[in-house]
Amino acid sequence: MDFETRLQQVADKLTVALDQLIPPAAGPEADLMRAMRHAALANGKRMRPFYVIETGRMFDAPEQSLLRVAAALE
Repeated sequence: MDFETRLQQVADKLTVALDQLIPPAAGPEADLMRAMRHAALANGKRMRPFYVIETGRMFDAPEQSLLRVAAALE
């Protein structure tokens, strides 16, 4: 698999993870959550999360754990 394809796969998985970890909200926190979702889900290369996930794969770390760390970093 080439680099660009793998980078896109990681970006897609991370977007799904971020969408689940930062749910839309109602109530007093709605404005803050909307801003957080906008910032986190904006398009980008997602290089830092890519480095986290690929480094973790070298050490056979579970992908779900790596996605959570990558999401926190992003």
